[in-house]
Amino acid sequence: MSRFVIIVLLSLTVTFGFGQKIYQGNSANEAQIKVFAVDEPNDADLWVCFVWEEEELTRTGLWMDMRFPKDADIIIFFVDEEKEADLKIWLVDTVEESKWLNEKKKSLLTLNKTKK
Repeated sequence: MSRFVIIVLLSLTVTFGFGQKIYQGNSANEAQIKVFAVDEPNDADLWVCFVWEEEELTRTGLWMDMRFPKDADIIIFFVDEEKEADLKIWLVDTVEESKWLNEKKKSLLTLNKTKK
């Protein structure tokens, strides 16, 4: 029974889009999501704060950079052109600043995707 409860809680965490462990791929073909870092905060879909500890992955927009793809929830690739991006981000300095500006893009970061 307790195992079932843990699985349900983990599923809820995934569904509600809490922070992700990301790996920055070497090519767009390797990535599950192509990301563009915008020049203006209001042009972003998501404000992102990078964190150092897994325990800090408590809310939307918190990303932890992983060394190996197998350790990541999602593989991203930063593109040079905005039109090539699936997700536009603005980097923020504090955890409290991270948030969605474009709620329609939330589905991009659901963790139940099959890794490539």
